[in-house]
Amino acid sequence: MSINDIYDEVIKKDGGLGMDLERVRASLVQLGCQIPTTGIDETYSIDLKNIIELAQNEEVESVVLKRYGREAYRIFRLLSKSGRLLETDKISDTTFVEKKDTLKILYKLWKDGYLHMEKVSVNGPKQTLFLLWEVDKESLWVRVLDEMYHAALNLRLRITYEQDQEKEILQLPTEKLVGELEKRYKRLRKVRIILESSLMNLDDALMLFHDF
Repeated sequence: MSINDIYDEVIKKDGGLGMDLERVRASLVQLGCQIPTTGIDETYSIDLKNIIELAQNEEVESVVLKRYGREAYRIFRLLSKSGRLLETDKISDTTFVEKKDTLKILYKLWKDGYLHMEKVSVNGPKQTLFLLWEVDKESLWVRVLDEMYHAALNLRLRITYEQDQEKEILQLPTEKLVGELEKRYKRLRKVRIILESSLMNLDDALMLFHDF
């Protein structure tokens, strides 16, 4: 689709009149569109494969952040983006994480299946052992998908359990839900909203890894 056609559509939308061509181009780049050589026939197309890969990376990075903390997130993100083996000192220097902490985090991520490790011995006056690390996305994505299936199952089981625990309340007419019964009903409703919302988000993530 040509940049002029895209721009014509953008300015028809609310807030679109305030955008110039450079802002439209910048937005297209953020959306993962293939970047053409600017010229008379400047056209853009959606690189769906790249968009999906970016979304998958962000999903796994968010899991690492929640589970292991910000330093682990920085380390994992570096390795994920590099796409190659990196040595421990290089990782520590690039992420500004102390070497002893870097090694501890790397071992934890490796033990939990988030990283691949290789040991390389270098002969010299004395033998030196280097530890190299990388993200093996093909195997990790399979692992992440399996974890998501288990998490989704646990959420569904929890929803069923909560409803079974309060099934007599669910059968009562609204006018009889007073006092302690009303409190229990409100608690159940709140728990269900949280669990079902989490399940919906997880279903979206499952689709991202299962269907693509």
